[in-house]
Amino acid sequence: MEQIDIAVLGIGKMGETHVEAAKASPYVRKIYGYEPDKSRATERGRELEIETTSDLDVILDNPAIKFIDIAAPNAVHCELAIKALRAGKAVLCEKPMGETIEDAERLVAVAEETGGFLQLGFELRYSKAYVKLKEWVDNGKIGSPVNLHCRYFCSEFHHKDSWRSNSPGSLIGEKLSHYLDAQRWYMGSEVKEVYSLTAPNVVKYFNHPDNHQINTRFVNGSIATLNFVMYIAESDPSDPLLDVMEKQADDGHFLQLYIMGTEGAMEFDIFKRRLRRWQFSDGELGIESKIVETITYDKAEDTEQMHNVHGQNLRVIELVAKGLPPENPAKDSLMSMKLCFAAERSEKEQRAVSMTEYC
Repeated sequence: MEQIDIAVLGIGKMGETHVEAAKASPYVRKIYGYEPDKSRATERGRELEIETTSDLDVILDNPAIKFIDIAAPNAVHCELAIKALRAGKAVLCEKPMGETIEDAERLVAVAEETGGFLQLGFELRYSKAYVKLKEWVDNGKIGSPVNLHCRYFCSEFHHKDSWRSNSPGSLIGEKLSHYLDAQRWYMGSEVKEVYSLTAPNVVKYFNHPDNHQINTRFVNGSIATLNFVMYIAESDPSDPLLDVMEKQADDGHFLQLYIMGTEGAMEFDIFKRRLRRWQFSDGELGIESKIVETITYDKAEDTEQMHNVHGQNLRVIELVAKGLPPENPAKDSLMSMKLCFAAERSEKEQRAVSMTEYC
C-alpha cells in the first residue's frame, strides 16, 4: 500500500476534523498543518500532535506532500486551492469554492489547466442516510422525483465577532450549499431558475441574512424548496452531559428532507434518526399512500449518517493515494456553487434568476 504525506491548511475546529480523519487513514504517512499566525501554528501543532508551519511555501515546496486539504476560512479557499494545484498537489477544498462566481470558475479552470485533482467537500454524498435516499431514487422506488422540500431551523451558533458572522458572503455558500447540491444530486436534472427570498434579520450582528427561502425549478419541470432559519431554536448550552440530538429534537430544531415522486415519497428526519419511504397506488376511491419501509439508527451513527466528513476524507485520501480521479468532479460542484450564487443574486435583486445568466 502506497502511503502519502498530506497537509491540512487551516487547523481550527474544522481543520481538526480533517486532521483526525487523516490520522485514521492507512494511506497517510505524515500529516502537516498550516496556520498563517506563527504562535497559533505552534499551539495547534502541539494540541493536534502534528508538525506545523506558518510558512505556506514550506508546504507547497515539499515534494513528499501529495495532498492538500483546505479547511481555512472561506475568503482564502480559492487562493489556497489555486496555489496548491499549481504546486502539483491534489486538493480537497471545503465549500464554498470562492466568495464570487469568478473565483469559483477560476479555480475550476486552473484544475483543468494543470490536470490536477480537485474535489469539493460536499460530504452529504458520503453520508449514509443521504446515500440511502439516492439509492431509493436511482432504483425507482418513488418513480420520477418531482418535488423536494427541506426544512432547516436551528439556533445561532456562529456567535458575535466570528469570521462566519462577519463574512461578506451569505450562509448559502457556507452552509446551505450542501442541501442545494443534494437537490441536484437527487433530481437528476440541471437547474433552470431560482427564486430566493429573505426576511429582515433577527440576528443583528450578522453581516448577511439569517434566513433564506430558496425555490428552485429544474429543466425537467421538478421543483425544490429549502427553508432555512438560524435563530428560532433554543440556544445550544453545549452541555457534554446532554445528548445534543435528543435535546434539540423538540426545542425548535428541524432538519427534515422530503422527496416526492410519481410513485412514492421518502423522508429523512435527522432529529428522529429516521428514514421512511411511502408507496403510492391507484385505489378504488383515489390515490393511496402507504409507508412501506422505515430505517432507524443509533446516536453512535449520527456523524456517519448525516455529515460524514470523516468518511469523505478517508475516501478522498484513498483516491489520491491510488492515483484515481475525483468521485465528484469539480465541474459538477461548480454547478452547485452557481446555484448558490444565483440564489444570492435573486435575494439582492428581488427577482427570479435564470441559470442561463451563469452559462
